Amino acid sequence: MKCFNYCYFIMVNILDEDDTRIPKVNKEIVKIQRVVAPVAKCSLRALLKLMLKKLGAAKAPTFNEWEKYLPLFWLLVPPSEEDTPEACADYEQTSTGQVTLQSV
Repeated sequence: MKCFNYCYFIMVNILDEDDTRIPKVNKEIVKIQRVVAPVAKCSLRALLKLMLKKLGAAKAPTFNEWEKYLPLFWLLVPPSEEDTPEACADYEQTSTGQVTLQSV
């Protein structure tokens, strides 16, 4: 039996309501940015919907107040993911669900 070790780099959404979490992030290994890309907003909203379903409304109040809480979320992006649709606002999702790079 062979065992494979895989290293996956993922992006992390952080809700920082009181500006105490982001100063603790190691900025040498990840880029910190607001959730601005359309794909990132969609992914975050889907994650919050899942939290709401699994944990109940008391544990996921941000979904009901999306416009209020969205600016409080940060996205931690490892260097390998900087050019992905979730991290780059230059990507947009088309009406067919495809992700395309906007022309600049």
